Amino acid sequence: ARQRNARMNAIPVADEDSDDLPLVRVRCYARRALHWRLDVAPLCAAYAAAFGAYALRPELEEVAVVGTPCLVLAHLLLFLATHWSVRVRCATQLYACPPARASLVCAEPASGAPRLCPLEREAAAPDAFFFTYHKRKYLLGAAGKGGGSPSCR
Repeated sequence: ARQRNARMNAIPVADEDSDDLPLVRVRCYARRALHWRLDVAPLCAAYAAAFGAYALRPELEEVAVVGTPCLVLAHLLLFLATHWSVRVRCATQLYACPPARASLVCAEPASGAPRLCPLEREAAAPDAFFFTYHKRKYLLGAAGKGGGSPSCR
């Protein structure tokens, strides 16, 4: 069975203190293994190819001397992009999954930048998960129970 409910639309529920409804979408993510991350594996292969071209093929030495700084620059830009952008970090270091396997939630507000929040289990109900976004606790039911949509408490 395919796990389709990785991207969930928020059903906004206003609390007593305010009338604004901050979340538009919630996505559940888990961390990739280090060797499957898109900011590690392709770059390791590219560094190995550049070193191989430099060490083993003397006729490609000029290509390796020019290509290696370009590769280091691309690696630096990707490193900085993963720190500047939540969407780039989600694409390179995380994978979408259902709430039962997730460890992080990407909360996307109606205005502003998305934010990664840790997903935690409710002690009383093991099928219920919650995360905190802007000092508000959002409950996230398991898939099939409440549709996996968050509600504000």
